Amino acid sequence: MRPSQLGKRAVFTLGIATAVGMFLVLVMGATVTSTGSATGCGRDWPLCQGRFIPQFAVATAIEFSHRAVTGVESLLVVAFAAGLLWLHRGQRPARALAALMVGFLALQAGMGAWAVVQPQDPLVLALHFGISLIALASTALAAAYTGRAEEIRNASPVPGGLRVATWGFLVYVYLLVYSGASIRHLGIGPACPGWPLCSGTGTATPEALAINLAHRSAAGLAVVLAAALLAAYVRLGGHRRDLVTAGALLVTALLAQGAAGAYLVLSRWDLFGELLHAAMTGVVFTTAAYLCMRVALQAPAGAASVVGERGLGRPERFEAPAEGR
Repeated sequence: MRPSQLGKRAVFTLGIATAVGMFLVLVMGATVTSTGSATGCGRDWPLCQGRFIPQFAVATAIEFSHRAVTGVESLLVVAFAAGLLWLHRGQRPARALAALMVGFLALQAGMGAWAVVQPQDPLVLALHFGISLIALASTALAAAYTGRAEEIRNASPVPGGLRVATWGFLVYVYLLVYSGASIRHLGIGPACPGWPLCSGTGTATPEALAINLAHRSAAGLAVVLAAALLAAYVRLGGHRRDLVTAGALLVTALLAQGAAGAYLVLSRWDLFGELLHAAMTGVVFTTAAYLCMRVALQAPAGAASVVGERGLGRPERFEAPAEGR
């Protein structure tokens, strides 16, 4: 039986709620880290201070609320994954997105529990944030696919080199995020109290200064690379306005993230700056992942001509593939 329009709208709405919930989990996780509340429930998991509902101190309330929201979000992810597979059954993109959502949710929860019951190296804790980003991006991409599956699968092909460049940029952003998370978990951000360059470093070690400056330089380069990708998308012509729009959003988000980073440093790492920077990181990574999905899923070979090697020319007309591909 084919899904009804009501069923499609219900799954899409569930997808939006799940993506928003995962974004909230990401920001609440950053709150736990920034406020030092990771041990607010002691070394107990999934209980808190040995209880299902603990006596609340501030740190306990922050950590317990993060766990509670994550629990609700887990139910939403499982329900949305089931709805996605029902709505787009037989489609490989839907199966892949559902597996990513559930798999990285489980990995995210597992690493969070591991960090609670046994103290971890700061570099391992930084990896937890990166896993949370993939969980967020996979959920947002699944919601986008649910709402526009036909358009996404029938998009005009792009040159192979541009696909590689788009995926390469996503890997670059992930490494950039990991370096920033490492700075936070290592506690070496204050070693570079000025912006854009370090000033008044005092007793900061050369290694701490080098890591901070390398991260800031890599962030600046990310803006340049994103602008280059946007220019390449523009050269494809009007038939891929989706890439142009998402590319423009990516550049804007990177600039906003840079501004948030500057505010974070100049405000001496206050909580609002930490959360704003983490939130913008989620937006940047998710947008880059969305671009990867849009260049990866396209009309079958032969259905449309690949735009020339430099992305110039007009695509030939093609017929939409049969449902269920």
